[in-house]
Amino acid sequence: LDGVFSHTGYDSKYFNKMGRYDTVGAYQSKDSKYYEWYRFNEYPDDYEAWWGTKNLPNVNEMHPTYIEYMLTGEDSIAKRWIKRGAKGWRLDVADEIPDEFIRTLKEETKKADQESIVIGEVWEDASNKESYGELRKYLLGNELDSVMNYPYRRIFNNFILGNICGEESLRRIMSIYENYPKEYFYSLMNLIGTHDTVRALTVFGDAPKGRKI
Repeated sequence: LDGVFSHTGYDSKYFNKMGRYDTVGAYQSKDSKYYEWYRFNEYPDDYEAWWGTKNLPNVNEMHPTYIEYMLTGEDSIAKRWIKRGAKGWRLDVADEIPDEFIRTLKEETKKADQESIVIGEVWEDASNKESYGELRKYLLGNELDSVMNYPYRRIFNNFILGNICGEESLRRIMSIYENYPKEYFYSLMNLIGTHDTVRALTVFGDAPKGRKI
């Protein structure tokens, strides 16, 4: 499942800016049980939002009640869907999630199903990734099980488009192989396109024909 834990929609039952839900959302009252999940600069209209997008208010991932609701509670979101048959989580914007949250997500997910996995959305080399001035610990064994292989997407697409040769493609793939622990390398989520990129069919519309590759 696609797990988005760094922000919610403003039209969710937790924030409820549009008033669509019976629950009292953080936008509606400071007495809401969800109020402390969010960071308001000036209540209620000035709040932190994901990359400034006001319909995606950021959450305080490490607030105790948020942790309990999403991760550690008996019927937490993380465990509920694993118990219902999902086999893991694809963690949206892993770079913007605290390491401690990711560790707890993995621990709680494994409690529900030891064979479940947590795959992170990381666009760069996850072995030496820095975000917000901090070297991330994704591949040390207690956070992510693997990551989305965006570096491979760039290699593959550039090869098909004729921007790099086979030898250079191999060199770049071997760089990933050398940097990643074996268990992570062989469980990478390889891709040539996602909902966050230009569609593969559009990209390859500019590819050279047949034997020119």
